[in-house]
Amino acid sequence: MLKRLTGTGISLLLGVMLSLAYHPASAEILVVVSAEAPFTRLTSNDLKDIYLGRRTLVVNGVQMVPLDLSEGTAERGEFYTYYTGQTPAQIKAHWARQIFTGRGQPPQALANSRSMVERLVSDTKSLGYIDPSFLDERLRVVTIE
Repeated sequence: MLKRLTGTGISLLLGVMLSLAYHPASAEILVVVSAEAPFTRLTSNDLKDIYLGRRTLVVNGVQMVPLDLSEGTAERGEFYTYYTGQTPAQIKAHWARQIFTGRGQPPQALANSRSMVERLVSDTKSLGYIDPSFLDERLRVVTIE
């Protein structure tokens, strides 16, 4: 009986671990730029560093500007959880420390995916993320490696 219980317990534990490894945000949030932007790829570390203010992204001599969505939006929570491994509360604390110590300012926050799309289309130096339902021909999805 103990062997059977242990085997069942191990199977249950394995199932839980596999379900935690699957993260739906990978398919639900797109990192995007204007179709006119000069790049199509970023490493996951570069993306994380850019959105945490650790470095800037310079492409062809032009500094790219990360854009954010407002606190409390589902897209923002999914983006930061998936791409930085941090919760929205941890991101808020990170930027509070950065601002307090004078080391940086968070990316400009926009109200929703619609306003993000309009800003990205009008500014080829911007980098952002959206819900896939807002993707159109004016934008290019950035491949995250």
